[in-house]
Amino acid sequence: MPSSTTRLRVTTPRSTTPTSPTRTVTASSDRPPATVATLHRSSPKPSAPVEPRPMFDLSSVVEPPETNALLRRERSAQITAELLVADGGQQNAELRRRLVLLHLDAAESVARHYGRRGQDHQDLVQVARLGLVEASVRYDPALGSFLGFALPTMMGVIRRHFRDRAWSVKPPRCIQENAASIARAREDLTQELLRWPTVSELATHLSLTEDEVRAARQVDGCFQASSLDAPVGQRAESLGESLSEVEARYDLVETSLTLQPAYRQLSERDRRLVYLRFYSELSQREIATEFGVSQMQISRWLVRVLRSLREYLGEDEMSPLAS
Repeated sequence: MPSSTTRLRVTTPRSTTPTSPTRTVTASSDRPPATVATLHRSSPKPSAPVEPRPMFDLSSVVEPPETNALLRRERSAQITAELLVADGGQQNAELRRRLVLLHLDAAESVARHYGRRGQDHQDLVQVARLGLVEASVRYDPALGSFLGFALPTMMGVIRRHFRDRAWSVKPPRCIQENAASIARAREDLTQELLRWPTVSELATHLSLTEDEVRAARQVDGCFQASSLDAPVGQRAESLGESLSEVEARYDLVETSLTLQPAYRQLSERDRRLVYLRFYSELSQREIATEFGVSQMQISRWLVRVLRSLREYLGEDEMSPLAS
């Protein structure tokens, strides 16, 4: 049986604007006619805007450092106990930051222990604090004291800094390792022998050769090169001026290079004569014995050879060759 349709007329309220034409909605008789309330309920409601959750600023966490070891240990134990029951997230990060701030003085003490090795103290303090932050990230409260975990971490970070970045001229890795072993062995043997150990004693203790010990001791502590412009003592001269020395034979280099072509044009006997007189510095008597002639003959030959050299070089009688 065909379904009958009914016509529903919906009119809009009058307003000052021109009225819109009448709309006719055709609806099936199987469903109830739509009303204004039904149309209103079916329209979606706009969702309320979600306010972003404010981020927690860790820089606002304050924990003054403690120089007293006993008080610092008590405060550290209290923070560790809170960290054990922390629910993670923001509270966990806040407690770990408090641990770092509490132990800043401990990082400075570790940096002071590695002082006097050619590195600036403030640089070592920054490296030690980086190790402190690294320790706070990896720290497990179930392990016990935080300082007992952080000290080896900070010392290891500083040792890696010296090994990888502190050398002005980086020596081979084996020499670096020998230098570190020798430094530890020197302290142990000094306490045992009540004196400074010798090179042979260090070599025997470490199963190294004496040459290896000497090579390692040469680079021990040389992490920063000395400036050649640095003044030496109370004198006005610099380190570079005290190390420099004028070579007395530099002037002979130019003379030798100038004489080479003139020397090659001499005969074999004359070259031998020049070699014995001016290089081997033999006397005329010894040269005469070498050639089997008289000393007067050697003197004439030398005058002739020197004149030949001066003519080749275009020099006058006052040439230094006459000497």
